[in-house]
Amino acid sequence: MLYYKLFNSENKNDSLTRIYDFIRADSTVLDIGCASGALAIALKRDKRCSIFGLEGNPQNVHLCIKSGAFVEVLLQDLNLFKATDYPDYKGKFDYIVCGDVLEHLLNPETVLTELKTYLKPTGRRKMIISLPNVAHASIKANLLLDDFSYTPLGILDKTHLHFYTYRSIARLLADVGLEIIGVSTVTMPADGYQPYPFAKLPPVVQRFITDDVHSHIMQYVMCCRPVYRRRNIYSANLHTLQHIVTAVDYKKKFTFVLKRFIVTKLAGLCPILEKLRIRR
Repeated sequence: MLYYKLFNSENKNDSLTRIYDFIRADSTVLDIGCASGALAIALKRDKRCSIFGLEGNPQNVHLCIKSGAFVEVLLQDLNLFKATDYPDYKGKFDYIVCGDVLEHLLNPETVLTELKTYLKPTGRRKMIISLPNVAHASIKANLLLDDFSYTPLGILDKTHLHFYTYRSIARLLADVGLEIIGVSTVTMPADGYQPYPFAKLPPVVQRFITDDVHSHIMQYVMCCRPVYRRRNIYSANLHTLQHIVTAVDYKKKFTFVLKRFIVTKLAGLCPILEKLRIRR
């Protein structure tokens, strides 16, 4: 699937900006599923990073190469990925970014385990991962209304194969030996991009859902370090995510209202608009 995303450093409620903030200047970065290269462009321009990329869509690979931001970007079906395919990458990177990628893969645990071997043996050696939250208020509300409708984008993107809450994220990362050392969030209004409005629920149910901070989170963005010694990483990860503090903005910006209208009422326009953005 073709993905095109813009980077805006002033918009802190965005996964690319959150990822960008975790990465130090003058780093070597491997961007997995780098889409159109927006993150790489910003990292090279602002932080003098050296960026490499693995991307599964030929059109996106073309856009990344055209951007001039990458040292190298390669076409790779991540479901067929093996670390041994790129022996020169072993122990090469300060950061490996998996931004909105793992939920699309058949075996995310296997891919993460393979990718860990590409981190440098010492130094920064971090993995930065963003994942959508299926326990957002909009999904909870829709389940109570007996609905689980996929959408062209968002948490229930039609191409998502896996769904996560903060608890299952803690387990996923622990199982592959990754400890969360930093986390930030992307929030979204309660009705999200789903076809039924949150307001259809009784007020007492609405309050029960909105009292949970995790109901407002669309994506978790985590900075992780590999841990090789035996200890309870799951408990540490769970504690970090359970006690998250995030700003909840109840104001719906015009762009969100417009996007929600298109996704719920004019879904067929989404692929057309995506192609138009790329051609600009």
